Amino acid sequence: MNIKKIIGNIEEIVGAILFIIMFITLVAQILFRQVFNSPLIWSEELAILLFVYIGMLGVSIGIKYRQHVFIDFLYNKFTGKGLKIANTFNQSIVFISLIAMIHIGHKLYLRKKIFTLIALQISAGWMYIALPLISSLMLFRFLKVVMEDYKNNKFIISPKKVEKMAVKNS
Repeated sequence: MNIKKIIGNIEEIVGAILFIIMFITLVAQILFRQVFNSPLIWSEELAILLFVYIGMLGVSIGIKYRQHVFIDFLYNKFTGKGLKIANTFNQSIVFISLIAMIHIGHKLYLRKKIFTLIALQISAGWMYIALPLISSLMLFRFLKVVMEDYKNNKFIISPKKVEKMAVKNS
């Protein structure tokens, strides 16, 4: 597998690895609790930490494959210019939300990194850094989708209109 393919599928690769680790951790917890009558104290915190990353990576995958925030029953009623306006509005809201998630996530990380996850004995920052870090990955995926949509004339402003305006202003 080449580097470009790995980077192109990083969410799936990392998410699958984290899911396997989480699954093994939870099976071990059940085994230790039920068979050996000695629960693993750290397993629940690790499972929660991994679940946060897996969930966030899942959202990034949704954005990558255009499965993100659309109100289909309303969106499908539009045609022509109305569809372009709805798409532009929708994508603007997603963009603003991603920027806010990165900003708020960074502030949250700075506040929470001083605390320790008791059982794992690591900084709580490891849990909270997921929000700005993976939101940045989501933004990257989102911008790729938006550029594709722009080239395919799915926005109010299209490449043809921009070219016409540039020629007119020259």
